[in-house]
Amino acid sequence: MKSFLITCIGVFILVITSCSLFESRSDPALHDSIEIDIDENGITDYTIKYSNVDIEPISISGGTFGIIGALHPNGLNEILRKAGERSLFLRNIDNLKETVIEPLAWTSSFSRTFASITTTNAEGDWPNNWEINSESDHSTYFYGLKMVADTDIQLAWVEIEISKNDGEVSIVNKGVL
Repeated sequence: MKSFLITCIGVFILVITSCSLFESRSDPALHDSIEIDIDENGITDYTIKYSNVDIEPISISGGTFGIIGALHPNGLNEILRKAGERSLFLRNIDNLKETVIEPLAWTSSFSRTFASITTTNAEGDWPNNWEINSESDHSTYFYGLKMVADTDIQLAWVEIEISKNDGEVSIVNKGVL
């Protein structure tokens, strides 16, 4: 009877421990969108959005799935990109110019991903940290922006901070040049 009781207690502890481990693991959050009004005129110029992505939906391992956070231009607004570089390359906003030459280009047709997290199996074994879309690690990151309204063009920027733990972004500062 004593060994049966010890076995039951051991199984109970194992079940409780397993349940608490399972409950503490969860899928990464799909954060709310953030609207950015750079010039504070009441019109949203850019939007930060998080979305689920099927990177490789059919594979032997069950697929590769993820969540990305991206900056989207609204209307005719544009985002500065640099060919061959990750999205968060800008460090000096003094170099923002209306007309740029290769490898720089202004684009309004694509969003720019700032962070992502992926899992490579159906069980959702997510990594502990999000990947920041930058070649180097900084405490904050900048986007070069071009706001286009009719014939009026304004160069602008937004400085963001990204949590590696949960991928959540916060606006640190923004401005018009």
